[in-house]
Amino acid sequence: MLTVFRGNRAEHLAELLAAQLLLTPPGPLETVQVVVNTWPTSRWLGEQLAVGLGGIAANIRYPFPGSQLRQIVNGVLGETGADQDPWRASQLVWPVLELLPQLVEQPEAASLKHWLGRYPQHGSKLELAHWQLGRSIADALDDLALYRPELLAAWWCGEDGPPLPPEQEWQRLLVGRLRERLGVKPFGLQVLEAIAQLQIKAPPAGSLPDPLRLFGLSSLAPIQVQLLQALSVHTNVDLYLLTPCRDLWQRCTSRRQLLSDAIALQQPLDGDWLLQAPGLEARFGRLGGEFQQLLEGSGESLQGQWQEKDLFVAPASSHRGQGPAPLLHQLQQQLADPAAQPLLQRAPADSSLEFHRCPGPLRQVQVVRDRILQLLAADPTLQPRDVLVMTPQVDGLAPLVAAVFGDQEATGVPLNWRLTDRSQQSEASLSRSLLELLRLAGERLTASALETLLESPALQGHFQLSGAEMAALHPLLQRGGFHWGLDAEERGGLGSGSLSWVIDRLLLGLVLPCDPGLAPAATAPLASGESIELLGRWLHLLTRLRHWLVELRRPRCCLAWNSCLRALLSDLFGDGDQVGGSGQDWELPLVLAAIDDWQQAAAGCDLELAAPVVAAVLDERLAADSGRFGHRSGALTISALEPMRAIPHRVIVLMGLDANAYPRQSKRPGFHLLEQQRRLGDPNPADQDRYVLLEALLSARDHLLVTWSSRDPRSGEELPPATPVRQWLEWLQGQLPCRGSDLVISHPANPLDRANFQASGERPPASCDERLLKARLLLDQPRQQSGAPQPPRPLAASEPPSAPPAQPSDAYGDLRDWLLAPQASWLAELGLKPREWADSLDDLEPLSLDERGRALLLRQALESPSDAGLDGAAGWLARHRGQGLLPPQAAGELEAGGLSQRWRSLHASLEALGPERRQLALWQNWQQELQWRGSSVLVLHTAKPRSRHRLELWLALLLAAAADQGPLDGVLVARGAKDFGVQLRLQAPQVDSARAELLRLLELRQQWRQSCWPVPPETGWALLDKGEARAIETWEGGFQGRGERLDPEQALCFGSELSGAALLASGELAARAGELLGPMRERLI
Repeated sequence: MLTVFRGNRAEHLAELLAAQLLLTPPGPLETVQVVVNTWPTSRWLGEQLAVGLGGIAANIRYPFPGSQLRQIVNGVLGETGADQDPWRASQLVWPVLELLPQLVEQPEAASLKHWLGRYPQHGSKLELAHWQLGRSIADALDDLALYRPELLAAWWCGEDGPPLPPEQEWQRLLVGRLRERLGVKPFGLQVLEAIAQLQIKAPPAGSLPDPLRLFGLSSLAPIQVQLLQALSVHTNVDLYLLTPCRDLWQRCTSRRQLLSDAIALQQPLDGDWLLQAPGLEARFGRLGGEFQQLLEGSGESLQGQWQEKDLFVAPASSHRGQGPAPLLHQLQQQLADPAAQPLLQRAPADSSLEFHRCPGPLRQVQVVRDRILQLLAADPTLQPRDVLVMTPQVDGLAPLVAAVFGDQEATGVPLNWRLTDRSQQSEASLSRSLLELLRLAGERLTASALETLLESPALQGHFQLSGAEMAALHPLLQRGGFHWGLDAEERGGLGSGSLSWVIDRLLLGLVLPCDPGLAPAATAPLASGESIELLGRWLHLLTRLRHWLVELRRPRCCLAWNSCLRALLSDLFGDGDQVGGSGQDWELPLVLAAIDDWQQAAAGCDLELAAPVVAAVLDERLAADSGRFGHRSGALTISALEPMRAIPHRVIVLMGLDANAYPRQSKRPGFHLLEQQRRLGDPNPADQDRYVLLEALLSARDHLLVTWSSRDPRSGEELPPATPVRQWLEWLQGQLPCRGSDLVISHPANPLDRANFQASGERPPASCDERLLKARLLLDQPRQQSGAPQPPRPLAASEPPSAPPAQPSDAYGDLRDWLLAPQASWLAELGLKPREWADSLDDLEPLSLDERGRALLLRQALESPSDAGLDGAAGWLARHRGQGLLPPQAAGELEAGGLSQRWRSLHASLEALGPERRQLALWQNWQQELQWRGSSVLVLHTAKPRSRHRLELWLALLLAAAADQGPLDGVLVARGAKDFGVQLRLQAPQVDSARAELLRLLELRQQWRQSCWPVPPETGWALLDKGEARAIETWEGGFQGRGERLDPEQALCFGSELSGAALLASGELAARAGELLGPMRERLI
């Protein structure tokens, strides 16, 4: 007998199952089996049965439908059944790939041959594109066996079957060859054979469970439903079905009576049926409707007895308070019994059903957290375990969830939460590092890709490197010249610039000096500047990575990959005990199990696989276990849509229902036969996602919240909700007297917006963030005092620290650093490093040097002269041979020619000033070795001069005069519009005037030691030299160049959005600039 227990409350169905187990208890050694569809359902059902059975539920197993029905079919057919089904897509892909080269030579496979012609295969080497095609074909045949078994049966018997388009005929040929290769029928054909036997005779004794229990299934394939109906002749089949309403079932019965059985069980529910079905079940219930239509069956399939039992609950009827029942309960009751709840009403303070328009993903997660905290605070009986958050964007929102829900200091409320169903490869884990390494073996190695790979905690732990030590490695590699390429082979024969070349430079730096021109085998020594011990750990890591990247580039057969990957894991990540230092030792057995699983599936495959194919195979195997852990942990659960959608919770949040992410769209290829013509019961991702709304509506007990991103986070463009959400809102607007206007809550884009902290009608303030509230109050203080809005104060206007910094030991150096870069000096004393993340890794080597690079090479040539003459290009090429500082090949020769021209111009300018000398200037406790040319104090800059170089010259000239060295003047030699020359000349002051000016500058430095100097250097000089218009242009930038406000130090101190007019408005900048630069400008010659 097939008994369907229908209800709209999963816990009542679980209570019924527990009561039946008590009434007809199994034997003491008998194992009870209850078929479920997800891991979390098994955990939840086990808890419910334990409560219903008196506290203990033991010896109960919860198999999935596929495995349980496969076991039953094997019992009916008298077969033992193999551990692995060769027709499953993950197993079938390997024989398909081996048969493809022969198949494409047939005329029927011309379309496949045309596609493969775009990705030519070299011998037996399997590339990623071919594996993806084989996997898609295997998926199509796997679906065909389950949803079109009669077609596959015809092909299996050598018949043509229903006609196919000419471009699809190759599938029939492929099935015939797979039959010869595998010799085992697909599961769908075995089910057909089992159904035929069950209709003729009874199965072997003990081969069927009695009863067969199935709990909480939303759908089954038509062939599986037919098997249940055939089994009901010989055993009891109890199906516990969560369904929104009786009417959905009754319409299936009426439809079968109206149409013939053949049409009703083949034709999917169309638009006419959906238009006739009232309410939400028409919009979201097609998946459940088709499943129930299949369960109705036909006279031919329903040979056993059939009965239905209902356990529907009308939650709104139990409402005893004043006013209407909660809207959520009214909707649930209207679904169960439309006549009992013909109209919907909503009380003003009703929060049982809410829709939140959130401007961007971050604000969406913040709104969800704050709303959950408000519900927990309002109801002391509500616990975090009673709250479920489901989203179709688990991996995409995971970083935001961790940042928002994990920030307990923001709200001051500890919230126990757990994020599940996230792919292991979305985190910096051992498995992700292995997959990244395999992918890198099939593509170009870049500096940024290497940085991503080395972020692995498992890799860092095995090589005993901290995160800071690993981060310091990448700038060193860039300084050494690494941008892309593992070795010379990857760079087309040019070794310089590759990772192997930089490794050799570091090794040479341990034994050879870094002299200009010294470059054995075009490889110059590179000094790391770090301890030998740290450099040794770096080199150990890099050389092992280089070794394994070279190894992984070689295609191998599956068996050879097994030993290769195991050796790699042991070498790079350890055998388990070392990995434990990173807290990821639990991952290694999972990775090894995935490798073993793949080896069993591909046993006998002689194809040679490229590393990216291995990465794709292991990625698929590892992702299969991503949803087994973390559910029902006693904490607030954040999960994907599928695993927990029918499990009741007091509060359910559907987060991230954005139009581009929900519902999912079918991604089947064009040759997939299920795409040709849809039939009743065919899988449809969009229908599955729509049914989630109904199941969530049935499973929410107190509150149901729906959120989506209403604005694009980059462009600010208005975004609509997902189509099902929009349809739900439109339907509610037609049902409610208020047109549903209060159901949708719009949130400001700015989390500091005042509306977030103010109550709106019956709703409390939207934000629970105490830090944001304090920031909002600080922003409102100036408005409260002056009545006018005040912009937020930049860092430069902040209060000085309470404790004054220690006095420097080098007074001249301290004053010099402050004059040359006052903002950077102040930030350094505060411990801030604005340029820490300013220089990103460059994956492309420049084809020409920028001005900064040219100036650096000229400066190095002045400080450390070499034997090579630099008046010609050959000297520069010889000096920097093997250093990677010049662009490669012809571009380097062009740069060398330009540098030699600049070198000649620079020397001509210096020789015209007189002989060079250096002299120590000493006055009081100030001393500095100064550079002279003739009777002039010299400051030399190898690029165009800036304000800092003018001040450097002024300070050097003052010290020389104060030390009574009698300078005639001071000159700044720098590059002009074209060549080098004297760009600034200052008349030397008298001894007393110089000493007084030094003391004044020292006093000014002490005065501003704890505060930020309010004059950006370049803008201040432009203001005094060219006026306000030029100062504003210098600060803001434009077509002529980059604005000073974009410099990291200036952006941090003053704000990168501050306009030039606002910067100059107070007049303090002009006054301070004149105070600092005025005496120097009076000495201009």
